[in-house]
Amino acid sequence: MQRVSRSETPIAATDGLSPRRDRMWGWAGAVLGIAVGVGSAAVAIFVEGATALQSSPYPPFFTTRRILAYDVFLGAVVVVGAAFGVAAIVLARRSRFPRTDAMGAALAGTILMLLGSALLLTRLVAVVRGA
Repeated sequence: MQRVSRSETPIAATDGLSPRRDRMWGWAGAVLGIAVGVGSAAVAIFVEGATALQSSPYPPFFTTRRILAYDVFLGAVVVVGAAFGVAAIVLARRSRFPRTDAMGAALAGTILMLLGSALLLTRLVAVVRGA
């Protein structure tokens, strides 16, 4: 015989969702994406001296064997992504619309962490390979 906990209550698939907050997370993601893309290009071009029209697997400054401002920028992107991940966990328990808010924060955090980590890995490969 199965024992069912009285504290477990299934909910409908539509509970915890908010179309208004879903749009808010969409706009927040768009603003974050634009900020990271423009910021990355700005740091690469104006601080590190990359040329905007160069075609190669990666810019020449990626092979520099020291910590660059670009590395600090990418580290900050990863940290902000991790903060969104932690916020997703908190929002899953504390928000009035936990499914919408947790998903929005988790998606933003995952994208930022993957993007920053992939670019840092590309830089590491460029430094190791040299060019």
